[in-house]
Amino acid sequence: MDVERSAWAWSALGISALLILHFLFRPFLVRLPIAPQLLIGALLLATLRLSAGQAAALGFALGILEAAMALEGMGTYALALTVVGYTGARARDLLFADARFYVFGYLFVGTWLADIILLLLGTSPPGFLRLVAGGGIDALLTATVCASVEAFTSSISERQV
Repeated sequence: MDVERSAWAWSALGISALLILHFLFRPFLVRLPIAPQLLIGALLLATLRLSAGQAAALGFALGILEAAMALEGMGTYALALTVVGYTGARARDLLFADARFYVFGYLFVGTWLADIILLLLGTSPPGFLRLVAGGGIDALLTATVCASVEAFTSSISERQV
């Protein structure tokens, strides 16, 4: 198997695992005041490998799925995740995306951006304090979990070379 195809396959497996975990544990995670946002993290990890149009389409599809699970905000989730997907893919093109620290910062800023968009669209609890304190901790948790998954899948794909 081609080296790049193998790396993509392992990344897709990690992203799929994050999405499955998100939808399995969503009823429990929404009750917690602070929890990792695995859906947004999976979207941001996917944008590292997709073009801007593909990332926007994936964001739209994931936004529709999330809204269907939440039974509210169908258009707002789709819009927010479409913007995050497109912006994430464009930011990846502008910056150096191979460094491990970059991936962590990329996930942190992307998750916080998604929180800001959802707050502005009215789908998350209102308040500046929630955005600064809760959003920062959510973004830190999401970046930690998703960067760990990315590091794990990259180390496996590197070992197979």
